Amino acid sequence: MKKMALASLVAMALVGCGGSGSGGSEAETKTGRLDGQVANISHSDQTLTVNGYALYSEGAPVMYRDGVTLSFDQVVNGMRVQVDADDSRIETMKLDPSLTGVVSAINGNEFTVNGITMTFAGLVGINVGDWVMVTTYPLADGSVEVVAVQKVPDIGFVEVEGPVSQLDSTAHSFNIGTLSVDYSQAEVDDEDELANGAWVEVYGDMRGNTLVASEVDVEDDHDYNDTEIEGVISWVNNSLTQIELNGRLRIEVNDNTEFDDGRREDLASGRWVEVEMVHRNSRLLATEIEFEDDGSSVSGKEFQAVGEAKYQAGAFSINGIEIEINNQTEFDDGLNHDNLDTSWVDVEGRYLQDASGQERFVAIEIEREDRFDDEIELEGPVTGGTIWGYSAADNSLAKYEGRWVDLDCDFDGTNLSRCED
Repeated sequence: MKKMALASLVAMALVGCGGSGSGGSEAETKTGRLDGQVANISHSDQTLTVNGYALYSEGAPVMYRDGVTLSFDQVVNGMRVQVDADDSRIETMKLDPSLTGVVSAINGNEFTVNGITMTFAGLVGINVGDWVMVTTYPLADGSVEVVAVQKVPDIGFVEVEGPVSQLDSTAHSFNIGTLSVDYSQAEVDDEDELANGAWVEVYGDMRGNTLVASEVDVEDDHDYNDTEIEGVISWVNNSLTQIELNGRLRIEVNDNTEFDDGRREDLASGRWVEVEMVHRNSRLLATEIEFEDDGSSVSGKEFQAVGEAKYQAGAFSINGIEIEINNQTEFDDGLNHDNLDTSWVDVEGRYLQDASGQERFVAIEIEREDRFDDEIELEGPVTGGTIWGYSAADNSLAKYEGRWVDLDCDFDGTNLSRCED
């Protein structure tokens, strides 16, 4: 996270964190919608900073949901909020925690809420049985960093947000990370959009290790129209025309996008940025991107695979290597689920590894590729003298053994040669 989070929230080095940056001048007034971390809060003066803008609350309500409000004194640095401001005066402020629930266990810096165990060095005054709001940010390498844990009154319901996986529409269940969700009795906002990869906010009750949902809200890109949001770039495509922010928002970048404290070429996974965006033609478009770190953040791993697609019973692979497809995967050049099998494709995406060591390749873009091109570009791990199932006839992969590399190779349709990074 930014230096604010490092200094005032977490008394340890956070993986994937960068520098500070200004995020706008504190002397500059702000009118519009902001989505980001609280910083420099003064409860006595009723002021705080979001995305670098100094804002005045003047008694504006602090809303959560369903009529639940908190006092301004319960807002702390690091909490994520969505603010509508007029001339730097807050009109509405909505809390956006990653999860809300009861602390069921504490072991040193480790604590468990809603069956999810996390690490945070600032658990001062937090005890088992307390209700808390937890704010996290997903990092570019697939890990999650806790940036705020705040004790709150008994809310009466729990919340967990994150991407859907292992959706079973027949059993009305899915997972968020390792947490099982039963939505058989839930009101689902836009159920047609509920799919693997969709970002959801789930509210309900914990029953054992299962969250029994009463409500499931599916994130809609329209919600971010004309919004300035801060976060971590979790993926960038090779052509620098798309980024993914916070592991959830796909944002288009074009020649009209303005850049502050950096250039388009500086876009990279792991960078902390502030993005001003609008919703145009069913997509989020970045109108301005400001770099908020020094470029030293730990980056995630991106991959590029080229080859003949195998797609059967929902399973997608190239040369026997499985690649996940979800509702966030973008198909280009007329490709879709019906014609993907046997097509020659170029796939870009993210490599993730969970705490148990399980590896995942997640497709973000899939486009057609020329099967008979005599050159090929591949990015990924070289293991056993191969990359993405291809061997080199001239042994040019040998020097990259055990490394993650981005290679240009000659290609005869079966074997590689003259591979160089």
